[in-house]
Amino acid sequence: MDEVGRLVRRLAEAAPVEVVDPGAKLSDVGDEQERRLRSLGRFRAALDVEDQVAEAAMRQTAEAAEESVWLGASLADLSAVTGRTRQAARKRWPELGDVYRRRKWLGNHVEDISYMAGLLASHADDLVPTRGHGTFMKLVRRLREGIQRCEADFAADARSDEHPAARWRDLDDLVNVTLRGIIETAGKPKTPEADFALHGATGVLGYYDHATKPDDA
Repeated sequence: MDEVGRLVRRLAEAAPVEVVDPGAKLSDVGDEQERRLRSLGRFRAALDVEDQVAEAAMRQTAEAAEESVWLGASLADLSAVTGRTRQAARKRWPELGDVYRRRKWLGNHVEDISYMAGLLASHADDLVPTRGHGTFMKLVRRLREGIQRCEADFAADARSDEHPAARWRDLDDLVNVTLRGIIETAGKPKTPEADFALHGATGVLGYYDHATKPDDA
């Protein structure tokens, strides 16, 4: 509370808020009219800060809720913390249902993703399209980098203290963006091995799409 009070005073001093002077009062003592006007200015500044603090708190709450779900929390876990129902959590943060489905699927398929993505990367030279060669190779480079990051992120001794949920967001990006991009832009396979790799990766992506679509879709 003291910190908020200091923030209000700093804002009021940095950019004084002008308010209408209600004028003198019969009960004013000395310079009370001037003091009252300054106090009303602080009141206006406090209202402005109240809105800013509330907005910032809502953003922080939403970010913390999303990070918790990326780290495996369910809506039931959130409701246990908030003391409200899962329906209330779902209504307040509707996007968390999508995050929960993606995280749940990813958590059960880390090895499958790593294997099929690695297989696709190893046969990428036999999948280069006739057109869009540059775009395809950029995606392949991203895929290889993503695989290396995945191996490091999910190693037995891996730690993620600075951004605890980053590994899951990166893994989701590997499947939903990079893998999808390669599948959509790949050319006709030149070898049976490349065909198998592309077919397997397409199966992984199809499974991802099926498992992560909304229940009412």
